[in-house]
Amino acid sequence: MVALWSDEVRSEGASRVTWEIEPVGDSCHLTVTHDELREGANSELYGGWPMILSGLKTWLETGELLTTPGSLKYG
Repeated sequence: MVALWSDEVRSEGASRVTWEIEPVGDSCHLTVTHDELREGANSELYGGWPMILSGLKTWLETGELLTTPGSLKYG
């Protein structure tokens, strides 16, 4: 993954995001791992996953877009 929302973040280069989906009954368990970041990487690369995953969960369960203020910031 290469983040592109600012020159400072873009200069960090690539990192890796791994999505693992395991079936659990009639549902699933999702594990997201974000690694291969350099030590001391730009703080903008941390903390966004809860919003992304909440939006994905809402969309999968309801077919609707998440409309919290944070999710609308980048819409």
